[in-house]
Amino acid sequence: MNHSIRKFLIGACIVAAAAAPADAQRQRKTINNPVTQAVFRVYAEQLEANPKNYDTLFRRANDYYHFDEFRRALDDVNRAIECTPARESDYLFREHMLRASIYIKTGRRELALPDLEKAAALQPSSQQVLALKASTELELGKLADAKADYQRLQRLNLRNTEAPLGLARIAMQENNLGMANDYLEQAVALDPSNPDIYVRRARVRRQMGQSQAAVDDLLLALGTHGDTQPVIDALMEFSHSDYPATIASLSNAVAQVPDNGMYRYLRASIEKEHAHYLDALTDYQYIIDNRLDDYRGIYGSIAECQFALADLDGALNNVEYALASVHNNGPYHLLRARILRHKGQLPQALQASADALAAMPDNGDALAEMALCYAAQDNTDEAMKLLGEASMNHAEEPLFYLLRASILEDQMKQPSAARGLYQRVASLNASPEKPLQSLAAFARLFAGTDTGTLNSEVEKELAATSDSDGRVNYLAACYFAQAGDNDRALSAAEKALKAGYANLYDWTEYSDGRVNCAPLRDDLRFLNLLHRNKSLFSKD
Repeated sequence: MNHSIRKFLIGACIVAAAAAPADAQRQRKTINNPVTQAVFRVYAEQLEANPKNYDTLFRRANDYYHFDEFRRALDDVNRAIECTPARESDYLFREHMLRASIYIKTGRRELALPDLEKAAALQPSSQQVLALKASTELELGKLADAKADYQRLQRLNLRNTEAPLGLARIAMQENNLGMANDYLEQAVALDPSNPDIYVRRARVRRQMGQSQAAVDDLLLALGTHGDTQPVIDALMEFSHSDYPATIASLSNAVAQVPDNGMYRYLRASIEKEHAHYLDALTDYQYIIDNRLDDYRGIYGSIAECQFALADLDGALNNVEYALASVHNNGPYHLLRARILRHKGQLPQALQASADALAAMPDNGDALAEMALCYAAQDNTDEAMKLLGEASMNHAEEPLFYLLRASILEDQMKQPSAARGLYQRVASLNASPEKPLQSLAAFARLFAGTDTGTLNSEVEKELAATSDSDGRVNYLAACYFAQAGDNDRALSAAEKALKAGYANLYDWTEYSDGRVNCAPLRDDLRFLNLLHRNKSLFSKD
């Protein structure tokens, strides 16, 4: 793989988390820009002149669809279908395909199927509609119909990869794993230079329980030409369901080509993502020591690991080194702000959070960090304004409400106002299935909900969760500690540490809001537990 691609891969892992919110924000604003609004005004004028103009209705529906305005798109395409003459078969085909796509995008596949059947009747040889119809039937459990459509697709085009991939999924559900593997091999043989084919084969293999082979496929995809970001995303996704298999495959790749910086960096990124910070630091340091790549962003990643291991001085040195060559990196400024605030250097932390906001306007985490800097200076009015703005921009994010509530209750002595915010968080996720991960358990606890009911819901979530890196049990430890049940909190903490949750900063320092394990820190049993697991945090 050439040097520029490797550079991209290394940079992509760092910026992906910060880039996604910005991309979403850009998409929300695009439909409101002057050019787009002018186009929609023309549509409105044409429809005012002729409300049955099916061409205009379809084109506006299509534009709404691409801006994720699905309700408006559906209204327009419904009207377009009603107004389109039967002789306009090409228009009707596209309209039914659009409506089917809207239903699929909005999770209503059963409603999409009639439109796909009409589209298939209008253009029986369309590979596009056959593939979409077959995949929809497969998702709906209509295996016989899906198989017939995939086989028909295969007859129309022997080189179409959708057919063998779909037939592999059907064979898997029929428990014919040998045939499923044959179809997967057939799909790859049709397009071996396409990274997406390996990603898709990996997803089927993972469903078949072949985790190691699935990750190996993703590594094969990295060696092909094309967009590698989906492959990196898939590796990260796979690591959440099977961390050991992901690391084993990457380690095998590293062993075969020890001086390939890409594999080491990917392994380090996944180790960091799963709180295995010492392992990640070892890989990052190897890349530096052996000069496998000179990308300065690696120092930002090292700083993240050091911060999690409560090495604030080391983290500050490395994030400042990273910023020396990447001046406008918002996540690095944000990390620097957090480090400085927790070192008690509040004026510098405030400036760093301002730098983060300048690089990432409206970013909720940057707004919250600046608010916490002000709160630490007892400027609660300014802190509340900033957290209010964060909540307004990210209305579904519970943490910002919880931070506001904690300032109201602990610093401003307004428990009634705080309770209202706790109730707001509880209403964001009324489902009892994930009270810990949604933070609803904390909100309901602080709002005064009976702990017996809450404890039962929390225990159910823990029993139903495959907590591969200990994060959920860490949250359970925080919850039970805040509920005053140190025995249960210690049990959850032990499970989290056994799973490898090595964020020493979370265990010993983190105190923002009330989603933390601070009540445990005076318990000698907890201190002994950390000491017994010190190999997670230090090589000494």
